[in-house]
Amino acid sequence: MNGSKKRKTSFLEMFIKNRELGLIAILIILIGVVTLRTPAFLTGEKMLFIVEDTATMAILAFGMMCVMLVGSIDISISGIMAFSAMAAGIIMKNNISVTEVTQIVDGVEKIVKVRESVPLIYLLLIAMAVGAGCGLVNGLIIAYGNVLPIVTTLGMQYIIYGLAHIISDGQAVYKKDMSAAFTEFTRDFSFLGINSKTWIMLLVFAVMFIFITFFRSGRHLYAVGSNPEAAEMRGINVRRSKLLAHVIMGALAGLAGMMFASHDNKITQDLKTGYEMYVIAACVIGGVSVTGGAGKITGVLLGALTIGVINNGLPMLRLTGNAEFWKKLIQGLLILAAVVSNAAIQRTIQKRNLKGRNL
Repeated sequence: MNGSKKRKTSFLEMFIKNRELGLIAILIILIGVVTLRTPAFLTGEKMLFIVEDTATMAILAFGMMCVMLVGSIDISISGIMAFSAMAAGIIMKNNISVTEVTQIVDGVEKIVKVRESVPLIYLLLIAMAVGAGCGLVNGLIIAYGNVLPIVTTLGMQYIIYGLAHIISDGQAVYKKDMSAAFTEFTRDFSFLGINSKTWIMLLVFAVMFIFITFFRSGRHLYAVGSNPEAAEMRGINVRRSKLLAHVIMGALAGLAGMMFASHDNKITQDLKTGYEMYVIAACVIGGVSVTGGAGKITGVLLGALTIGVINNGLPMLRLTGNAEFWKKLIQGLLILAAVVSNAAIQRTIQKRNLKGRNL
């Protein structure tokens, strides 16, 4: 009988530690179903495209994971993306210049006009700084003002959209106002056959993995979300941890806004409205607890890729009705399954801990 209990416990622990295996299985099933209908779906080129298409969502999900780990939420990220991209876009537009350079096109020497402006790296840093500032405001109100996160970020969403409209004077920034380096960095630049968006996502993934795994501030996010009172007793500054999580989210939203703007060759005041729901879905599907304190960045990446496969694969199935309806249906089922699974695991762990204390 004791052996049976040990086997159950070890299986539970293995499942908790390796929930990513379940997500990998779901991904394989989804890819398999689409491939049965459309064999061309399972190609290296298509898989790389899905990763590239999902890269920006994954970057946002890494930031949202930090926020959810401390038991918070941020539904203002669409507004932050729009405002950050617009701020950097206006600076780029105001400093645009056109120079003529000589290039060889199809063996013929031609004079080509090239648009130049503020260096790309500066534009990205400006957008991330603006985004971090927005996250700082969110974090101060939530952590130090003790206002509910959903109320704070909902209000900030509308305020930030309004600010984007004010600073742009209601005008969009189009390709003609953008430098060639900016419009090309998410489309034309690749290394080893992999698009720059994917490389940026992998870089952010690596930095965030190191931060939450090896840095004390990163580990504190888990402690704060698990039990704020206990974390405070251990000397952890709970408010500062919540503030840091929102600043990280804001900075990554600023970066994501620039990536979307570069790919779309357009910056508008309502850039990617409603996109926060996809990001939250990626986190929940990836195993991040909605109550805080639990989640792995590898799971978040798999959650984002799952949504990417659904978004790209469902249109190929040619199901009856609107493909968007089927996307939402399947995503909703996955979210519900993830939430129920998280709750069941937490209850099981609590019961096991109580038995271990002989209560």
